[in-house]
Amino acid sequence: MADRPHRRVPRRRRVLIAGNICGLLALPISGILAALAGPAAGLALDPAALVAAASSSGVTGVAYIPDDTLLASGYSDGVLRLWELATARVHGPVLRVGSGPVGGVAFNPTGSMVAAGDSDGTIGLWDPATGQQARPSLHAGSGVHGVAFSPDGKLLASAQANGAIELWYPATGQQARSPLQAGSAVNGVAFSPSGELLASAQADGTVRLWNLTTGQPSGSPLQAGSAVNGVAFSPNGSLVASAGADGTVRLWNLATGQPSGSPLQAGSAVNGVAFSPDGKLVAGAGADGTVRAWDPATGQPAGSPLRVDSAVNGVAFSPDGHQLAGADANGAVTLWNTEASWPASPGTNWTVLIASVVAIAVAAAAVALTTREILRARSSGRK
Repeated sequence: MADRPHRRVPRRRRVLIAGNICGLLALPISGILAALAGPAAGLALDPAALVAAASSSGVTGVAYIPDDTLLASGYSDGVLRLWELATARVHGPVLRVGSGPVGGVAFNPTGSMVAAGDSDGTIGLWDPATGQQARPSLHAGSGVHGVAFSPDGKLLASAQANGAIELWYPATGQQARSPLQAGSAVNGVAFSPSGELLASAQADGTVRLWNLTTGQPSGSPLQAGSAVNGVAFSPNGSLVASAGADGTVRLWNLATGQPSGSPLQAGSAVNGVAFSPDGKLVAGAGADGTVRAWDPATGQPAGSPLRVDSAVNGVAFSPDGHQLAGADANGAVTLWNTEASWPASPGTNWTVLIASVVAIAVAAAAVALTTREILRARSSGRK
């Protein structure tokens, strides 16, 4: 019997088989490498929602109610709006603060009161559930650039253009003590998580810390190098961040009073700053229309800049950490979803690792079957 011609596996088929094997292995191996490196950090690039009023006024500041149901936004025409986050619709009536731009917005810790100050020195206090005044307006000694409630809700601080910080009892409307004299216009204030300290953002390029028991400065002013437009404490109280007119966000270690790492570069003046509730992100509102976020532990950017169409005047994280709001000069508030993009904790991603190992086992079985098919084809070709 004549010899049968040897049947070779066509070259094209061999190439496809090799390519398929590489493809089967590449994904699970890359998955293992990614899992061992830990989850990737970053902010979602697509906005989750947008709220915009029928007004040409810019948004000057934003704040979330503690139970994450409402968002408050202040405007340059002196009004305050409350938004229902579930529907992105206005909640209740539009609230009139005063005749000038709103300079600060804050909810108290229980969510039973929202405060807003404006450039004519008026501070309005409302019940967000009803939209009714919680008590008559307070009258500060000059324009208000920012407001903040203490962690226990018993004090309200106002940052003022005349260089004073006034402390109020919001329950009665009375001043808690003589104003703290900061020496230059105060652009923002923040209470430490313990309520023992107050930080003030100063037009003279400093961040000042105040002992609320004594009413005296706590340590020397922190030198930011340019006007400070906003200030925030980290959730554990170990860091204070400043928003700088020089285009930086600076972090200080409160235990030492020294800078924590190099200044974070934002590329344009930073109008506001906020920490995420878990302290793993610090975000800055940029005058160039971007919101940038960094990992405060490493100083590295977290994802790409988030962009809007005009200067961003303020930022705020939702209390559950799932959203970041940016207030822009065009009159809109953009809400970005951060829930799925920032890890709860660093380290090995065991779900990805196990899935990748299983995928490699499946790929190995496929390789074995394919090899057996090639050998069988060659064997039958020799017969």
